[in-house]
Amino acid sequence: MKKAIIFLIFSIFFTFLNAQQLPHYSMYMLNEVIINPAALSKEKNNKVTLMLRDQWSSFEGAPSTQSISYNHLNHKKYKRGISIINDVTGPISIINATLSASYSIEVQQNNRISLGASGSIMQYAIDNSQIQLEDDGILDPAFSEATNKALGNSVAIGAYYYHDDYFIGLAIPNIVGSSLDISSENNSNKLEKHYYINGGINFKINQNVISPSVLLKKMGGLPLQLDMNLKGVYHNLLWGGFSYRTGDAMVAMFGIDYGQSSFGYSYDITTSSMKIPSAGSHGLLFSYKFKNNQRDRDKDGVLDKNDDCYKTPGLLELKGCPDKDKDGIRDIDDECPEEYGLKINKGCPDKDGDGIADKNDKCPDTFGIKLFKGCPDTDGDGLEDADDDCPTEYGFPQNKGCPEGPAKSNDTVYITRTDTVYILINNDRDLMSVFKDVKFESDSYILTKRSKRVLDSVSNYMNTKKDLRIRITGHTDSQADFQYNLELSKNRVTSVQKYLKSKGIRKSRIKIDWKGEKEPIADNRTVLGREINRRVEIIILNNE
Repeated sequence: MKKAIIFLIFSIFFTFLNAQQLPHYSMYMLNEVIINPAALSKEKNNKVTLMLRDQWSSFEGAPSTQSISYNHLNHKKYKRGISIINDVTGPISIINATLSASYSIEVQQNNRISLGASGSIMQYAIDNSQIQLEDDGILDPAFSEATNKALGNSVAIGAYYYHDDYFIGLAIPNIVGSSLDISSENNSNKLEKHYYINGGINFKINQNVISPSVLLKKMGGLPLQLDMNLKGVYHNLLWGGFSYRTGDAMVAMFGIDYGQSSFGYSYDITTSSMKIPSAGSHGLLFSYKFKNNQRDRDKDGVLDKNDDCYKTPGLLELKGCPDKDKDGIRDIDDECPEEYGLKINKGCPDKDGDGIADKNDKCPDTFGIKLFKGCPDTDGDGLEDADDDCPTEYGFPQNKGCPEGPAKSNDTVYITRTDTVYILINNDRDLMSVFKDVKFESDSYILTKRSKRVLDSVSNYMNTKKDLRIRITGHTDSQADFQYNLELSKNRVTSVQKYLKSKGIRKSRIKIDWKGEKEPIADNRTVLGREINRRVEIIILNNE
């Protein structure tokens, strides 16, 4: 019987070497860092955790596992931890030391994603003094070698997407792993990759929480295994739960959280082929949460955990960040941290109060408008005062802002101040006098209310002169692309034609044409030139 037990122990051992080389815990959901280093980011307190597991308790030489871990959460985004695991199965022992780290970022409100990694050093040892083999003339290579210890190392990676109410995680322990030199056949002793996917939801009912969760595991050549868990917490004090692990066991768990300490116990009812000689498995957990980090490295009275600028002394009301110019805006958010400014200007001053920050204001000491980068247009004629020969009199851009100028071959009537359009009329002074203030919405072909009133006068005038026929030609500057400008000029003259038609003017009396930017009459490289080029020309057709 003893020989059969030893044979079974070694069968288990070589299964571990080729598949599950990591110990298993029924209460892993209380310390998820042991399966996924990214779970460090979910932790909220520095914590030390002790876990004990006695598997198949009535079976001589069955696995027994002890672990201790410490999570050090010294930063809002960066977390780190350390753990030591001792796993013993008969004459075989494994000591594993692991360093873990994680980094998390907020992807949307209260939702975070974390990435984690860990590195482990392992020592596998076989105590040959506990083994007695039958002398049948066959030597096992694992015992023919002088070496009874093997060192290995591995790397694990993981990721978590989580919220207080739900989470999903992925981990790959042993994604990089060494071979274990326990015999001359090293290739058969390579550490196998493990794949873990887990997720869960927290349902809050008053002060109670119910948390269903699942864990999918794939280890080497072993079949896929599924854990289905249900845990409930009563008033943040008592908790209990059940778990079903396919092809292995059913688990009952309960525990208590008291102050900074937590206790847990689990009992596995074996459902696999091991259930006949096994009296089940027992697990114990104890954890202690240290008080939240009280460090204040910059000595500003704001604890590091609440300090957005924990390396620089700051103000409590600004979450520990400094405000050199005392404008109520944190220096890290202030585009002018040395000058008192306004929040609307991102902390920059606006001495003239025109709503344009001084750093972007060409005329920082004079109230101006955005169109001219903070410079004034006193008479509101569309020319800034610096370019206006008559800055206090409403005038025309082609006359350099003055109401009258040198005689021109074509009379020009100013249309709009925000998106300037002109009416050029060749020979009808009466038509020019009424058709003097047609405006469109900026960068649009929608007529303003005032423009419609002007066109009402035009329609009245044309109704008194029944033989009058006109052609309207639209032009633009070169600011946008060619096709856009062509379409804009077409739409503008069409709008005028449609409106006059709605007032009783026959469409045959109003011909339209559009040129876009093709026929400029001024330099498009200057502001003034572009304003002149945005125009509508009206030509009398009676003589054609």
